[in-house]
Amino acid sequence: MTAKILVVDDEPLLEYLILQLFRRQISTQEFEFSFAINGVQALDKLQADGSFNLVLTDISMPEMDGLTLLENLPAIDPTLKAVVVSAYGDMPNIRTAMNRGAFDFLTKPIDLHDLKITINKTLEFVRLAREKEQQLATANAQIRYQAFYDELTGLPNRNLLLKEMRSGRNSIIEMGHLEAILFLTLNRYQIVKYSLGHSRAEQLLVEVARRLEAWGLNMNLIARVGEDAFAIWLENITNSQLALDAAEHIRQALEIPSNLNGTAVFSSVSIGIALGAIGTEEPEDLLRAADAARHEAFVRGASSTVVFDAGMQSRALEQLQLENDLQNAINLQQFYLNYQPIVSFVTGKIVGFEALARWRHPTRGLVSPSEFIPVAERTGLIVALGEWVLSEAVACLSKWQLQFPDYLPLNMSVNLSGIQLFAPNLLPHLDSLLRVHNLKGEFLKLEITESVLMENAEEAAGVLELLKARQVKVCLDDFGTGYSNLSYLQLLPIDTLKIDRSFVSSLEKGGKHLTLLEAILNLASSLELETIAEGVETQEQLIILRSLGCNSYQGYFFSRPLDEEGAVALLSAATLLGDA
Repeated sequence: MTAKILVVDDEPLLEYLILQLFRRQISTQEFEFSFAINGVQALDKLQADGSFNLVLTDISMPEMDGLTLLENLPAIDPTLKAVVVSAYGDMPNIRTAMNRGAFDFLTKPIDLHDLKITINKTLEFVRLAREKEQQLATANAQIRYQAFYDELTGLPNRNLLLKEMRSGRNSIIEMGHLEAILFLTLNRYQIVKYSLGHSRAEQLLVEVARRLEAWGLNMNLIARVGEDAFAIWLENITNSQLALDAAEHIRQALEIPSNLNGTAVFSSVSIGIALGAIGTEEPEDLLRAADAARHEAFVRGASSTVVFDAGMQSRALEQLQLENDLQNAINLQQFYLNYQPIVSFVTGKIVGFEALARWRHPTRGLVSPSEFIPVAERTGLIVALGEWVLSEAVACLSKWQLQFPDYLPLNMSVNLSGIQLFAPNLLPHLDSLLRVHNLKGEFLKLEITESVLMENAEEAAGVLELLKARQVKVCLDDFGTGYSNLSYLQLLPIDTLKIDRSFVSSLEKGGKHLTLLEAILNLASSLELETIAEGVETQEQLIILRSLGCNSYQGYFFSRPLDEEGAVALLSAATLLGDA
């Protein structure tokens, strides 16, 4: 790289000497010299061309002397260095020159050898200084990028979003308009992460970010504000309908499945909207309100969009508290299991139990599974909770088989969420439990909803085959309430269909529910699948199900879920009755 040197001197002889002395470096473009006859001309050249590395200047010159020139150099370029070349080499002049920023001082007549050494030394100093400055600038830029941008997607992050919202408030107030935040999360991100792995989950996030950017080309700001959460700031909108229209366009932009290394993944989203009137809302409050509305949308399901109202904030705080309490509950072992008997229509005997997680909160008392299970799934705590349930259930079944050796076969059903099914530790954990408790896999039945299987059919089939290799049975839970795509019953290694209670509860009314149930039972029979009806509560339901050929049932008609002591008492009574 060529070093550019400006020589400031009103003696023509110096220009001639320098051009002769450095003719080789000039011809090889190692050095490039420019010349000025005074400080004014030198400043003009420096301001017009900011690429100079070194200034050689005399002191005594017309219009502007060298000492004045030295004072002006730092404002042009702090890394630019000057060497004074003067006949006035007395100590006061040298001290004055150095105090005004000179890097070195050479006296006339010039020692040409000394001049070469000084120029090379000064250029090297400037090179190192600029190199360090560039490194510092790069580091500062990287720090700023990390502070304000998301490394994975390249989108602005929460910090930049809030910063831009604060700086834009005056404009919103002046215009008398609205601003809105759209807060969205991917409903199935956790399942994708556990089934396809972190790499493809991140690939999905990048794909979503690119689609949002393509859709919102003229929008104010799109930011990634959480693991699978994005926020869109709409500035200066004139009415709330524009925010709702934007949410619908986002949904359409994301509803086309993403291709992640050959696997099609759908990205349904829950969207919350918070509106701020004429810039009165603090950015943090507006973002928090949009998140609360997003949570409400998630609870409502079916890829909802919800506009914030005041009641949502308190409900969101309750959910946050519930999440914290749930984490503590797992750590403090506040959970316990109930067991609901499963009874054979043919023999009337108990053939198994379904293990059901229960939570006794220290202040709220019993918390409904319908309340804490969705929270556990959303936060990923379902994996730890599920491992505990599976451990307790297997240990209990092993104990009962030893306690009631004549009452076999006796199996245990355990529910698995989609996240649990695809968790990498599921199979190793299961193998360990079966080995430690000396239990055969055929006595364990894992219940999985059909929606989980259909949303990730290819990955699910692989896991189910590995379960089948361990002789663990697979039960399709809540059958008939989800996709109801009957073709997969032949393709997936399923052993049992569990008929949803919604079919059972309407049996007495007859009509299409009865016809549909009869078709399901006939299909299961032809495929040699076991069937279990849940939610049986009346004698009439029992009679109809038996007549239709259902294999087993569970429900309040026979027994409510029991604690371990109650289940043991029931098995003891059944054993005594059998002996009699």
